[in-house]
Amino acid sequence: MFRSILSLLLPVAAIAAPAPRVLVDLPVECNTPDGCTLDARGGIILSVPNFNNERLVEAGVLEKPAPARMMRISREEKLETWYRFKPAELHPETGVVGPMDCAFGPDGHLYLADNQGPGYRSRLLRIRVEDGKAVSCAPVVEGFGVANAVAWKGDTVYVSDTVLIPADEEAGTKLVSGVYAIPMKELEKGAVKLAQPTPTTHDPRLIARYETSGRIGFGADGLTFDGEGNLYCSIFEDGLIYRTRFGDDGEAGRPELFAKAAVMKSADGIEWRAADNRIYVADMLANAVQVVSMDGSVETLHRNGDTDGVGGLLDQPCEVLVDGDRLVVVNMDWWWDCEWLTNSKTDVPFNVSVIGLE
Repeated sequence: MFRSILSLLLPVAAIAAPAPRVLVDLPVECNTPDGCTLDARGGIILSVPNFNNERLVEAGVLEKPAPARMMRISREEKLETWYRFKPAELHPETGVVGPMDCAFGPDGHLYLADNQGPGYRSRLLRIRVEDGKAVSCAPVVEGFGVANAVAWKGDTVYVSDTVLIPADEEAGTKLVSGVYAIPMKELEKGAVKLAQPTPTTHDPRLIARYETSGRIGFGADGLTFDGEGNLYCSIFEDGLIYRTRFGDDGEAGRPELFAKAAVMKSADGIEWRAADNRIYVADMLANAVQVVSMDGSVETLHRNGDTDGVGGLLDQPCEVLVDGDRLVVVNMDWWWDCEWLTNSKTDVPFNVSVIGLE
């Protein structure tokens, strides 16, 4: 389980910050945590798609695949099940649900990206909450390529689609990804059906479109808004942050490159923090958290080498969550064969880390 201490000797934080510690340890039945958000009581709702099931069963760590679920971490740092998906709520074609990022809407219900892999089957789900308890789940938007991040601004939900159109090396085309904006009034009419994109057409709800290298195959990822209402979207494979400004009429302008730095190897989940007016970035490839100032400059909050995550060291971080004077960091530990990935394998323990910010 333990790795050589030499593997951890990478540059440490450029910003003075405590080392990460374990917020909660997860059971092996919660082996691939992903998105998270704060609930009305200050607890953390954590999505667990369990994408590591197959390899853990093969390794004898799991007896059988563990179903995806939604967990909750209390203010006392206790872990409990928040929602179990019912058979009728699984995707009718795949028979599974792949919960990723999530955010509570203005109606008090939880909106959740459901990653169904290729085939434009991914969805945005709504988990209804009554008296503080999750009671049911149903799709409200269908037809994403790879639904990923979820963020609300007013009565509009924004969802990143990490793979609108895959890159085609033979044709010389880049990966196309983007961000959709869907007003609440549309969701109230019934499930929205997105038009499948082509190289020359897209659904009118697509407000931002990005063409990136295709070196990994994952484009638009994390979403966040700053205090002025500007939208930021991270590009996973190229370690970029784009900014979209909105006009007085509410229309989105053309995305502009906001942050790029050699130290930022990838950009997964992101969140703006009002207290210091900076954006925190989960850098999955580098086992790091980066911090982006409003001038676009990038510093490292923490970085460590290849580790199994014991003690809270970062182990393929995919999401960050600002919680007052601390930063919650979700360790996905979802290894795949990638030459730029610091993490070398999926291994026990599975956990969520936290880093003090003040």
